[in-house]
Amino acid sequence: MEASNVLPYRGAAYEGLLDTLYATPTDPQCWPAFLEQLVGVSRSRSARLLVMDTAARKVISSAKVNIDDGAHRNYVDYFVNACPWRPELQDKPGGRLYSTYLDFSCRQKRFYGTEFYNDWARQLDIHHGVCGTVHQDQDHTIQLLVQRTGGQGPYTQPDTAWFNHLVPHVRRAIELNRHGQRLRWQRTAASVTGCRPYAVVGARGRVEYLCERARILVANEPQLLHHNGRLTPRPPRLRDHYRRLLHGVLAGAGRGWGHAGGALAIPRPGQRPLVCVVSPLAPEVARALLPDGGRALIYFHLPEQEGRVDESQLAALFDLTPAEARVARGVAEGLDLDALARARGVSVQTVRAQLKAVFRKTGTSRQNELAARILKSPALRPAEAAPITLPHGGP
Repeated sequence: MEASNVLPYRGAAYEGLLDTLYATPTDPQCWPAFLEQLVGVSRSRSARLLVMDTAARKVISSAKVNIDDGAHRNYVDYFVNACPWRPELQDKPGGRLYSTYLDFSCRQKRFYGTEFYNDWARQLDIHHGVCGTVHQDQDHTIQLLVQRTGGQGPYTQPDTAWFNHLVPHVRRAIELNRHGQRLRWQRTAASVTGCRPYAVVGARGRVEYLCERARILVANEPQLLHHNGRLTPRPPRLRDHYRRLLHGVLAGAGRGWGHAGGALAIPRPGQRPLVCVVSPLAPEVARALLPDGGRALIYFHLPEQEGRVDESQLAALFDLTPAEARVARGVAEGLDLDALARARGVSVQTVRAQLKAVFRKTGTSRQNELAARILKSPALRPAEAAPITLPHGGP
């Protein structure tokens, strides 16, 4: 008796396919394994998952099975946009896959005359496919493509319906991957900042996460502005400085993390300045399927709650000279090098040389790293407790 040609909606192979798919949020390396199982269950030749820009013109990252690296690179670099189905796919609703044999105006005979087939697909024995957008957000379009050989035959309507039964699972797995990424950013940021208020800022300068302590700070601090998803100091001069600093950190994301970050002091009438530290955050997983470029970490030091930096203790901890300790304290309190030089009556070059020595002695290489090191060290003296006052009229 011949085996059924109907693709399975249940059974060990199908359940294993779903198990692997839902393992991707905790182990992104499962994406190729999912594609390999998908090829087997759907009786296909090969499969690709493409993470593209929002216009679906450029491949940013991908996973693939049963296509060698050279052919895949040729596809990513050129043939992705030479595919005869792609222009029409742009106009089709997302959230489902379409059979290249049934759902496109480019019929099979015409397909065999295209550059895409003769210069790329023919040598791979790729004749048929299902393809479509499975996820889209403001940054990326993610498409799934599965192929068959001429001998395996085209994807029929029941075959395509089977894939579209699977698409919601793929979309949910991608959403869980994204949620896991956000949780990892929060965990990384919390480990850097300790108990301090912090925010994680994404590529467009929008706040992606604001911890509860930061929410309270922003709600009660007149010198901070949180508007249209962006967090900035209210004073215009500091706002411009902050934006340049934030832009530099975000622009350097994924390019060697060369920007050092920095800190600025936000004046507050009747109080010591609020120190705002801007630091780059690198993703934990390199070359992940779902791209997760760097973020900026914004966190705040409140002197009235955390105390002051003791220069003598700082010098003793890191074997700094008195001049180096003053520079280190100034960096921790958000002063830039020009302000430090003016306050001490020396040149900026002198302050830079002293800061270089401080970096070497503290094992840091960036101002934000130095500030974090100092603000977590014993050199940060606890804030003095408020005096106890007794109510009038007591015994």
